[in-house]
Amino acid sequence: MHGRPARVFLIGAAVALLVAAAIGVNVVLLGYANREPGPAGRLSPRATITTTPTTPVPATTTGDDGSHGSEPDD
Repeated sequence: MHGRPARVFLIGAAVALLVAAAIGVNVVLLGYANREPGPAGRLSPRATITTTPTTPVPATTTGDDGSHGSEPDD
């Protein structure tokens, strides 16, 4: 039973090392994303996206009855 505590300690140390590495990578990536100025033509996390309101477009009428060259009915 002497090896079990050592194994638990090694697994705990490995997990702590992986968590510290993940936090470090996130800090580096956040620093990279927040640098100034942003390249032209590229979106950044701080960019605001503007949208235009969508309104229905009214159907246009041409005065055509839809017959398209057929003779009128009597």
